[in-house]
Amino acid sequence: MHPAVIKFNSLKLADSDITWANATDKARKTAQNRTIFVKHLLSSGLSIDKARQALVTALDQHLVTPALHQAISYLGKVPTRATAHNWVKAYKEKGTEGLLPNNKGRVAAPPPWAAKALEIYHSPNSLSFAFVARDLNKMGYKVDAAQVRRFINSMPHELGPQSPYRVGTKIYADKHKDFKLRTTKNIPAGFIYNGDGHTIDVHLEHTESGESFRYELTAFQDVRSRKIVAWDLSIAENSLATLRALTDSIKDLNHKPYLIYVDNGSGYKNHMMCDENCGVYTQLDIEPIFAIPGNARAKWIERFFRNMEENVGKRFETYCGRGHDNRHLLKVLKEVKQGKRSLPTLEDWIAEFEAWLEEYHNSEHPEEKGKTRNQVWEESFEQSIPETINFEYLPKTIVNVRKGQIRFDNRIYSADFLYQFNGKQLVAGYSMKSSERIHLYEVTGEFLMYAFLKSKVKAVPDSRIDQRRLERKENRKKRLTKEIQKIEREDSLTRIVDVEEVELIEAETKTLPLKEPERLDMDIADFVIEPIPTPKQPNSIDLFGEDQ
Repeated sequence: MHPAVIKFNSLKLADSDITWANATDKARKTAQNRTIFVKHLLSSGLSIDKARQALVTALDQHLVTPALHQAISYLGKVPTRATAHNWVKAYKEKGTEGLLPNNKGRVAAPPPWAAKALEIYHSPNSLSFAFVARDLNKMGYKVDAAQVRRFINSMPHELGPQSPYRVGTKIYADKHKDFKLRTTKNIPAGFIYNGDGHTIDVHLEHTESGESFRYELTAFQDVRSRKIVAWDLSIAENSLATLRALTDSIKDLNHKPYLIYVDNGSGYKNHMMCDENCGVYTQLDIEPIFAIPGNARAKWIERFFRNMEENVGKRFETYCGRGHDNRHLLKVLKEVKQGKRSLPTLEDWIAEFEAWLEEYHNSEHPEEKGKTRNQVWEESFEQSIPETINFEYLPKTIVNVRKGQIRFDNRIYSADFLYQFNGKQLVAGYSMKSSERIHLYEVTGEFLMYAFLKSKVKAVPDSRIDQRRLERKENRKKRLTKEIQKIEREDSLTRIVDVEEVELIEAETKTLPLKEPERLDMDIADFVIEPIPTPKQPNSIDLFGEDQ
């Protein structure tokens, strides 16, 4: 049975008794006037009938108290004998609440096709009233679209045109259900961070392939001040991007939060972050709070992402978020493929984002009018200094040290005393956000120093992106060459031999004349080999017993 039909059937079983709490003001006033009448009958010392008759006589002679006269006037007339007995009985059982009017009038019976209409109408395909009426007529009911519309509109909101069965439970909860009003004024700045990932609504040039790509922005926002304390860019949401953003905020601010409020995504809820013994949250002594899935209204950072796209994303022609012109976007992407225009680079987006972020931090706080986000951060910030930070999760590669310099991505980096490692290989860790410096480690993993960019670079540098593109091109050529050779070998193995043609060639071949083997005129007796005499040893004994 459809859930809408089950809810409709439960409406008939609902308790229809009126209580003092759910009664209207008019019903309460009626019950109070009835109480005055009943108390007069009970306090007269007479029976109910005689007390009522005496009241009628007193009213005719104008000998009743003003309060009783006002109550009778409000009720309209003196109740009949049966009504008086019923009121007295109800008052003795429930008091004044028992005298509340409970007459709802005649309740119309639902039409015979009500359940079927609800079942058809409350489907996720948003069927029309005319569609429901046609199906009901096929089932043998005589009904038109207007009757179906009046019936559906008379239902409670959960069974009406905007029911959760038609629009979906999440949309219904977001648009029509009550929600909690939250305030963060009791939370000190830096106490709890809200973290989340967001796929940028702008098509950018991929740093390796050069094709259209949307990067993932991972950000942490202070709940109290709404200040973005850290952010990181990555190919997709992952734990390393989360860890880089979190540890960057701890290092830059020399502060770690007590709580972080994150969702259940793979970048926040995984073994590396959540392990009870060696997880990042445990080692940093930060307690994670995981949001309820699908409840985006409880995450403050979602509003930040929306404001970011309104102020940053819409400045690019390749914007693909809410309110974009899809025809124009397709035209731009087509021209990019044709080589008529180029996509915005990751550096272009970062520059625009950082400029707006500074403006965002100096704009008015949503809860505390007259104060900026930076001011709220500075006024209510309670620093919690971390013991130590030893997390360095960066993309890494092997580099060579020559002449006290490191050439990496067509950039030259140097550092003090780097020449001490001339001729050696080190490990360089780099960030996608900035190329100003790289982290240098021993091959065994020990951190050595920071190497800083020494020379200027081009606006669009010939970096590892171009190098990797050329390598991939050469690798593709090699793979295609091997595939062609494989096809030729397979073709030679499956080649068919024409037997008749081979026999014809064999028949035309001239037979070589037989030649007698050459014989030498010699006698084997001419080759007699005489043995060489063996010299006798001195003092040797002859076999026949004679001394030699």
